[in-house]
Amino acid sequence: KQWYQRRVAITAGEFSCGRSSPIQEPTGGAKGAADRDRTTQLAQAKTVHNSYESSREVQSVPTRAAQNTRPSERIEMLAEAKKRPAGPFREPEWPVSGKARKAQVSERVRELSRSKGLVEGFQGNRDVQWNVTKSAKQAVATRRIEELSGPIQRQSMDHLQFNPDAFKVSEAALSSGITPRIEELAQPIRRGPAPAKTRQKIK
Repeated sequence: KQWYQRRVAITAGEFSCGRSSPIQEPTGGAKGAADRDRTTQLAQAKTVHNSYESSREVQSVPTRAAQNTRPSERIEMLAEAKKRPAGPFREPEWPVSGKARKAQVSERVRELSRSKGLVEGFQGNRDVQWNVTKSAKQAVATRRIEELSGPIQRQSMDHLQFNPDAFKVSEAALSSGITPRIEELAQPIRRGPAPAKTRQKIK
């Protein structure tokens, strides 16, 4: 009872399309109504397919053939550790030869070593803070700018989607019946065991 009172106290705008629809207590006829065969059939849990296979366990038992197998020569060669030389290595510091000390750079090397200059007309970054001019301080916004700066007035969704007859079922829908085609399509699909695959021998 407390849950029902708390549920009714929810605001009208929540879980609705602009119309307040309080939860009604079910009638005695609805509580004592018997289940139909169709309702019982739809309430059954969906079964898995006949060919469904569950996930294999993480730990698997190796077969006897896998336990008694022997690796090939190629696998043994790939399983060997990489051979690395133990040295000797060159020292991190070594003397520079006299020819390297007396070498002169060419004109091409000098040209490539020059830093790239700035393009003509380049302007550096402007400071983060700058002084505001007097004309900008005394400027007055135009009527168009004031019109664009105003907020957009939108109607609320409760007023746009308000429909007092949203949950009202028409008399024609209450008294209508389903066609044989709809009743045929509403039947569940009957699935049987998968047919065995046969292989024809080619003569």
